[in-house]
Amino acid sequence: MSRALWLVWIFLAACNFDQGHSGVTPVTPPQQSVEALPEAVESKPMDLADGDSIVLTAAPVKKYLLGNPVRMLAVNGSIPGPTLLVHQGARLTVTFRNRTEFPATLHSHGVRVGYKDDGAAGYSQPQIEPGGEYTYHLDFPDPGLFWYHSTAREDASQPLGLYGNLEVTPKDTGYWNPVNREVSLTLGDILVDSTGATLFKPKDVDHVLMGRFGNVYLVNGDTTFNLTVRRNEYVRFYVTNVAATRVFNFVLNRLYMKVVGGDNGKYEHSYLSGAEMLAPGERLICEALFPDTGTYDIVHLMPDRFDNLGFIHVIADSVTTKYGARLMATDTSAAVTADIDSFRVLFDKPPDKQLELTGRMDSMSMAMKSSAAQHGPGPGIEWTDPMPAMNAASTMSNTVWIMRDLETGSENHNILWRFKRGSKPMVRIYNDSNAVHSMPH
Repeated sequence: MSRALWLVWIFLAACNFDQGHSGVTPVTPPQQSVEALPEAVESKPMDLADGDSIVLTAAPVKKYLLGNPVRMLAVNGSIPGPTLLVHQGARLTVTFRNRTEFPATLHSHGVRVGYKDDGAAGYSQPQIEPGGEYTYHLDFPDPGLFWYHSTAREDASQPLGLYGNLEVTPKDTGYWNPVNREVSLTLGDILVDSTGATLFKPKDVDHVLMGRFGNVYLVNGDTTFNLTVRRNEYVRFYVTNVAATRVFNFVLNRLYMKVVGGDNGKYEHSYLSGAEMLAPGERLICEALFPDTGTYDIVHLMPDRFDNLGFIHVIADSVTTKYGARLMATDTSAAVTADIDSFRVLFDKPPDKQLELTGRMDSMSMAMKSSAAQHGPGPGIEWTDPMPAMNAASTMSNTVWIMRDLETGSENHNILWRFKRGSKPMVRIYNDSNAVHSMPH
């Protein structure tokens, strides 16, 4: 199975494999009460050089959300974990230690790494059991914005805080526009009750049909995100949707954003935008100018309402070096154009492979199946959970998400594609709107 296939499957199923491996004998950490846990610390960037070796430790912490102490999971004590700042072409050695109650891995999302270092639980490595560790050797051939998270129990580990941004600085110093500041943002959510309990099951995965929508938004791990900038400051934002389920529609209220890049680094052409939609795992690189004093809202904009995610406060003191004129200038990258040109001649040819994303409910009651048919499928994005009881009752034993090879009919782990090294196959992916419950991927 290709790397892309098993990564998509892991994301869709939030797989919980029973295989275990670690660099030490696994020892499940004792469960501490929320009050006894160390409080989460501020997330800080780690500026790393080629050849550096670091340790990232996942462990429970106490985090206050809307006034309640919540048991969450941090990397090196912070939520999000430290932003890793790496130079293009560098190699890092990362030892990941799991001190949580869930199995875990470290997946460097979007980074072209060796197979055994990709952190795909049950495929490139066994999952790291509580108390274990695993060492990764990571190369960074591409500039841009990536992120890290666990592929084991994603349903719990991502909402609880096991993630962080990973920024790769390009060798070409003119790759990005000059800016006054760069800001890293993670957008997420978590489902808690009135006491702050998160109610994740230690072994079973639920909310499989639609995923677990949170009722509390988090920007950089906080419910009250605030950023202060100076007047006329030109800021580049590196934004990652770290939610396990929710699609965000990211808006800087009363401002245009200049979108310059995303999942695959720099775009061929930049463009101005008032809102950018980010699916789970998707990244956005944009620039914004703050010409006037005051407060600007960071907003999640939906068709029928908007929710506030945080605030940007502009103070009167102005920057002396002004880059804001770049906002209205259209950027075209000759290097990106040349890279795409090697594929452009293939755009109109028939696909070599066709993949369907669909699903089924094997043992659900007829009433639940009827409810699924009533609420979906349908076009558009579900911004909230329209059928929470049914969604909560869906598990990996009664709901199956499927990737199907439309040529052979093979599904999921039975799909076997072979390509010649250096070839450029075209794969067409069809998201089935008639699945048991259609959703964006």
